[in-house]
Amino acid sequence: MTGRHQYVALLTSLPALPETPFGREPPALSPLRLERRLALLTDGHQRVLGALEGLLDWKALGMAVSDRTVVRRFHRAESELAEHRILDLVSPMLERRTVIAALRQRAAGHQPPAPGAPWGAGPRLEHMRLHWSDPLLGLGARFPWLAEARQRLGAGPPLALERLLLGLDWDLLSRARSQHRFDFRAVVIYALRWRIVTAWRRYNAEAAERRLYKGMHDGLGDHRSLFPNAAPRE
Repeated sequence: MTGRHQYVALLTSLPALPETPFGREPPALSPLRLERRLALLTDGHQRVLGALEGLLDWKALGMAVSDRTVVRRFHRAESELAEHRILDLVSPMLERRTVIAALRQRAAGHQPPAPGAPWGAGPRLEHMRLHWSDPLLGLGARFPWLAEARQRLGAGPPLALERLLLGLDWDLLSRARSQHRFDFRAVVIYALRWRIVTAWRRYNAEAAERRLYKGMHDGLGDHRSLFPNAAPRE
């Protein structure tokens, strides 16, 4: 089977994903079944896809890997991602992560990074450093979503901010999806959209479990000391 026919067979075998990642229905494809389908990729394409997923790390919605680690991974993989025409998919996502990280650092009272320090991804690192005292880092006009992100960052559960960021990633991939059908880029778009759906389901389920245990704990009132294992989960 030729390379193109191989990708046609792979992509036509993949079930449709939900219209939105924030619904209740689970993906039609389990992680094991997706892994088996992606085994049809060439070794080189499997390596590139693995590097891309390592950058985004949606298994924990970007919270389990340090920003410095992501920056190092990105610079190592940047040329290969560009060669396979998928750099434009990951760069905006990592830049958003960098902007949010900068807002968090500033809110915690940290000074701006040193000039030339490799502290994030994207072409606006120096711009943010020079506009560190600006509420939106001088990027409010460039990123219309940033004011809402800053508001969600400062108040409310982290789930609201993660939903906003994942929604932006989903929209980016949905636009790119309309332009590619039967090539490696189309496979990457599907895999990343699938992982957004599963990441949100996992994160939402864990948040619901924490709310359940907190509710049980609060409901015990003065009797909670009789049930030492009923403490709310953090």
